[in-house]
Amino acid sequence: MEIKNFTITKRDGSKDCFSLDKIMNAIIKAFNSVDEPADLGCISKIIAHLDIHENITVEDIQNQVEEALMREGHYKVSKSFMLYRQRHTEDRETMEKLKFLSEYCQASNAATGSK
Repeated sequence: MEIKNFTITKRDGSKDCFSLDKIMNAIIKAFNSVDEPADLGCISKIIAHLDIHENITVEDIQNQVEEALMREGHYKVSKSFMLYRQRHTEDRETMEKLKFLSEYCQASNAATGSK
């Protein structure tokens, strides 16, 4: 993968500069979460599988990391990475529901507060 100044699309639709460091840190954390060593060679092999391009989404990058981990035989690490993503997805959904409920409770009109 050639590193360029790519723009990625975040979950909220905003754009941000691509950061290889963020991907590397996520991979290292996944390895650490299952007490497996992650050296630079191992991480480089995983990153080599990624197809990063202009306006790629965060979700697409994470999906590719999962697949790359499995291709390299790091099944426990991939599972931990997936579970971490799932927990954060659930947290985001919970926060959205709480925000909706808070706005509904503060609305002066129940009909408009439920939008």
